[in-house]
Amino acid sequence: MRIWQGALMLLLCSLVLVPAASAAPDAKACLACHASMQGSVEKEKGVLVNLNVDTEKFSKSVHGSFNCVDCHLSFTAQPHKGPSAPVDKAVQELANAISPKSKVDAVAQAACVNCHPDPYSAYKASVHGQNVIVKKSTDGPVCTSCHGSPHYIQARPSKESKVYLYNIVETCGKCHEEKFMSEKYGFSPLVWERYLESFHGRKLKLGHTGAPSCASCHGSHGVLSAKDPKSPVYPANKKETCGNAKCHPGATDKFVVAITHKPFHPIAHFAEIGLIILTVGTFMFIIIHVLLDIFADIRDRLFRKGDHHG
Repeated sequence: MRIWQGALMLLLCSLVLVPAASAAPDAKACLACHASMQGSVEKEKGVLVNLNVDTEKFSKSVHGSFNCVDCHLSFTAQPHKGPSAPVDKAVQELANAISPKSKVDAVAQAACVNCHPDPYSAYKASVHGQNVIVKKSTDGPVCTSCHGSPHYIQARPSKESKVYLYNIVETCGKCHEEKFMSEKYGFSPLVWERYLESFHGRKLKLGHTGAPSCASCHGSHGVLSAKDPKSPVYPANKKETCGNAKCHPGATDKFVVAITHKPFHPIAHFAEIGLIILTVGTFMFIIIHVLLDIFADIRDRLFRKGDHHG
């Protein structure tokens, strides 16, 4: 039912846009329809396109001042006749390269390079970019995998941003926590859980703004494999990465070895549990002892007061 409603709305929108066929539509013209649309349409087998764009959220995003065709480069004033506008060669080549991952509108995904050439250059050389562009893998990330829908991207300082300090661990963890991903690519399983158990993760949960997140150690757009000699977490580079002025100046080889996403050794794991039980038990004993002492003091005072009246 929703698909038929979407198709009807598309037809109405195409009729609305006919008078302006010679000019590229601005965002208001597109949102006049897409703000009220609900549901999705199937572009091709298994590929659903969400028709709705929240006008308020879009206006508050970093792209809120953009026109739709600034990113959807292949669409013209009659967008529902299908992509037909000429696209810059570099953008089109990049779109073709990431098309295994970006099946809805690869050109719009590749259009990020027009405004963000340096991040895209770093991405193409990264382990993530190589996974999509060279290996044609569908489980590698593109821009929207980490930053979210381009219609609603928030600047990094915003708490609503998916790459905000306190959100980026979840953003990265959703992929890296998957068992099949760790088995396929050989990284430590349960990496999100291990990070949250670490000293760094616990500082972050307590709201410490200086606590390192994933990007602090691994980088962001240019993430490299830990086996790459140029990676900041390559064994020979860890001391420099951890020993920067903001974190642990003077870090030694023995120090950096202790920082890992690998599961705790059983002895360390049970020792930690034992220490937690011992600590909590000690505090509970002290609290109960103090309460009993207060109760005994009150009881003695009442008895003495009763004896005095007798």
